Amino acid sequence: MVNSGSTELWRRLAIFAGIVLGIGLFFYIVPALINITAINWQQEQADELKSISGYVTSEDKRLNQLPLPEYITEKTGGSINAVNSAEWADFFREVEKASYQQYAQSAYGNRVSDLDKDEFWKPRGLVPVFFKPAELPYSEWGLIPEDRAQAYVSLTNGAITSYFLLRYEDYLASVGAMSKPYRQPPGWLYRPYRNIGIGVMILGLMLYILLPRRKRTDGEISYAGGRIIAGDIVAIMFLVLFFGLPFLINGGTVQAVTGMWPVTLIMWLLALFAVVLLYYSAWYASYRIEITPEAIHLITFKGEKACRFDEITAVELISLRNPGWFRKLFLVMAMLSLFGGRSSTQPAGSALLAATASYGGLEIRTRSGKPVYIWFTDQLGGVILPNFDRVPEALKSAGIPIKEESREIEGFSMFM
Repeated sequence: MVNSGSTELWRRLAIFAGIVLGIGLFFYIVPALINITAINWQQEQADELKSISGYVTSEDKRLNQLPLPEYITEKTGGSINAVNSAEWADFFREVEKASYQQYAQSAYGNRVSDLDKDEFWKPRGLVPVFFKPAELPYSEWGLIPEDRAQAYVSLTNGAITSYFLLRYEDYLASVGAMSKPYRQPPGWLYRPYRNIGIGVMILGLMLYILLPRRKRTDGEISYAGGRIIAGDIVAIMFLVLFFGLPFLINGGTVQAVTGMWPVTLIMWLLALFAVVLLYYSAWYASYRIEITPEAIHLITFKGEKACRFDEITAVELISLRNPGWFRKLFLVMAMLSLFGGRSSTQPAGSALLAATASYGGLEIRTRSGKPVYIWFTDQLGGVILPNFDRVPEALKSAGIPIKEESREIEGFSMFM
């Protein structure tokens, strides 16, 4: 016999890897960016007399009356770094166009915030243009790599001097829980791997769907595919929810482990439940029973186990209930939910189902090794293993009696 069930494990590893890697790439944001904004000092000085409330302070009036060179010196603290015009003239010309909202005419028109291009949010003034730190010699221009640090630079081209304000945006420091910059940089700079993340998740899903499945044969003893797929869907929902929430809450992939990491730890521990579900879903999907004149063969992706008829010492029907602590936990959760004011009866229903659930199965004991369990009914008593009747028939044909009186035990079927 050939164990062809390993594909079922790879199928679920593909969807698991696709979700984990895809979500990580989808939420990744760059550690830092630098934005450059052109400065119109004449307009800045004129705006000193503007006020939303209509009240203009004496300090505002004083600044408005200063000669322009003195005004510039006072606003910049006298710290302006002159850049090499021969090397950077073209660069700053294009930056200036983009900052003045001449996006179509600028080579850097795609480096401004989408918010600034939105007609509803369209700004009145000049807008910042974003660059990666590696693209600029920012340290030579007096900008230090700290969040919200800023520096002024000037470029003289003939008789015209242009001024620019550089700001350093450290997203590892400034992007916290459930927050993002007001002027979020363009997505291809801010979240460079988002489309790749989506592609990875789609690839994982396609592998899950397209990996070949073993064709069932007539009379085959194996679990129905519909129930297994439903279990996969539940596991995937749990995985996306509990693995993905920390990225959303903390604002990014790196922030998930550097920010509110206790929340991440709790969520990822809950996500392990989905991993367990996927693992045992693969086990059930690859599980089948084959009967020969000498033995009953239990086959999964883990391999084959043969229960030889001449080694079986006893077979009896058993009823498996959830452990007592598990049933009590559900009851406590239901009571807390009701005392908390929830009107839904779902928690009470879940607790009742957990307390009364009973799975039917066969316990096969052999001369060597621990008992082998074959579960053939769900918690409501419905048969989940088609053609299971062939197993007791084979045992009886081999002269092995089956104890019909059901014995109750406690545990989880997936661990037995």
